[in-house]
Formats: sequence, C-alpha cells, structure tokens
Amino acid sequence: MQSSTKPMSSKLTRRHLLKFATVSAGMFGYPAIVRAQTKIITTTGYGGIYEKHYRPNVIEPWEKKTGYKVNVITTGGADQWFTNAMVNRSKPEIDLPFLSLPVTHTAIKTDGVFLDLDEKLIPNARYVDPFFFDFFDRKAVGFNYAPYGLFYRTDQIKTPPVSWAELWKSEHASKILLPDTTSGGAEETVVIAALLNGGSVTNLDPGWAALRKLKANVHRFFKNNNEPVPMLQRGEASIGGWYSARVYGLKDSGVPIDFVSPSEGAPVGVLSYHVARNSPNRDAVLDFVNFALSKEAQEGFGNGIEYGVCNKLAELKGRAKERVTPLEKLLRIDWRKVDISKISERYRREITS
Repeated sequence: MQSSTKPMSSKLTRRHLLKFATVSAGMFGYPAIVRAQTKIITTTGYGGIYEKHYRPNVIEPWEKKTGYKVNVITTGGADQWFTNAMVNRSKPEIDLPFLSLPVTHTAIKTDGVFLDLDEKLIPNARYVDPFFFDFFDRKAVGFNYAPYGLFYRTDQIKTPPVSWAELWKSEHASKILLPDTTSGGAEETVVIAALLNGGSVTNLDPGWAALRKLKANVHRFFKNNNEPVPMLQRGEASIGGWYSARVYGLKDSGVPIDFVSPSEGAPVGVLSYHVARNSPNRDAVLDFVNFALSKEAQEGFGNGIEYGVCNKLAELKGRAKERVTPLEKLLRIDWRKVDISKISERYRREITS
C-alpha cells in the first residue's frame, strides 16, 4: 500500500490555504452544480494495484446497489486532500477524504472539518478492531492496513531475521534500506528504535541516538516505494524496513527476497475514512463507508490485494492469510500521544539530511 505521503505541519499558513483555495475548484472533476444535480459522491484514492482491487470489491458493488456514482480523485496525496478539506470545510469538494499517516492524526485533531463517527452512523464499525477506530478517537475509521516489517535477501542472509535489532548488526553495513518520510514507515522506525533501547512512544531520545549511529550503515533512505526495486533486483541491499505487499510483489517476480514480521511486532500503515462534516451527501457517504467495512467487501479486497483489513470478522484465505500479519501480531503505536509531524521534521533534519 502506498500509505506514505509527504508529511505536513498541523499549522497551515494563510498563504498555503489561499493557494489551495485558488486551485482546488478545477482539480476534482465535477463542478458543484453538476454534483448537486447528480447522485455522486467524491472521495480520494490510490491508483495502480490498489485501485485494481478497490474498485471491483468496494466501489462498483456499492454503485450497483445504490445507483450512486463514486468520483475518485487519485491526483495529489493525503496532505493535499486534507488541506482541501480545511479550505472548503463549509462547502466540501471532497465528501470522503481517504487519508494516511501521519496526516490522519493531524486531521482528527482538527475541529469542525470532519464528522464524529459512531456505530449508529456506521453499523459495521462495531466489527472494526479498536486500533482502527478508537485509536482515531472515532473521528475516522480504518479500511485496511499494510504491515511494515523486515525484508531480507534470502541469497545473502541465510538465517531469517527475527528482530528489528538485526538492522544494527555490523555485517549489514551499507546493505540496509530504510524509508524517508515521503514513503511511509519512517516515523514507525523511530518508535521501534526507541523501544529497542529502553524508550517508548513518549520517550524517543534512545531511538534518535540509535538511528544517528545506524545512518552511516544505510545504503539508501528511499523517498518512494519504487526506489528499492532496482537496488534489490541488483542485490545492492540485503535487509531493511518495508511494507509486506511490496516485498511479496518482488518475490513473485523472481527476486530472492522474503518478509518477516519481527518478534517485537509489525507496525502498520493505515488508510482511513474521514467524513466531511458539511457534505451535502452525508447519508450516502456513511452508507458507502458502512458497505466498505462489510465482511464481504473486506474479504474481497484483502484476499485480492493481500493487505490486512480492519473488520475482525473478515477471513483471509490461502496466500493472503499466509502473507498478512494478523491483528494480534501488530505493533500498536498510539500516535495520539505524540506530535507525529514533529517526528517527521526531526527525522528529515537529523537522520536523512
């Protein structure tokens, strides 16, 4: 899952708001007058393999069921979609922003933009694991997750790693790949380093110290999830942190690589729904979210793309069951306890600069 977006500060300047206000009207496909006359909801999403499975398992069945059409914006990213929601909060252009970390936690702390959610509005939310609902203070609800764990080249590392601590072993010097803040997983890496060295989500200093020592051994801090592919194909790197489906995609293409959920747990990238408070299509949007969280939709999507899903009743089978880190083995980081945007800024300043 492309759960990564360029992080944004929770303090939006007037200049940024004016900029987005100027360009947003022509960006999102349907003019307001057309949307008012047609049964259309506008959401955001991710293209490529994600859309390949999301559209037939969620969008198209719901369109058939309700007679609505779903306008999906795939240009931009979570920070831009959230800014648009801020600018147009009184008359939303996006009924349902689909956001990712770290923007999600900025969004749920912003008053007056998104609807508070509960099980009366979204009945299927009662089946969602609390990590993907209560941890968002019920101001958003997760749709799916991508486990972030260790990859390793099986031809270069004969014994599968079992712990995140493997990254600090001297034999991996110059063969490590880790994410920058623009590709997802960077903030999780800081927390992992802290936990390994006696810290916590609220005491990250041991993690920062460990990463400053590690960075000289990192072959590349990759800025997007396509960068590792050629390096791993050529064998330039042998171990690092990455999302499971990315690793398995390379494995299926013939690269000698595998994925491990470390003993300390695998943190996750989560895509979450945020319902615009003033959406004129609120009831339809809530029905769409409820459908997306149904057992049927979750199973179809999760088994197809081999990502984790948030409905506890959804059953993954076959290869998806083997490849997706189950809920009980996830590393559950409570991002509500920290300012995640500050972690992103410090990571860029001290680790990847």
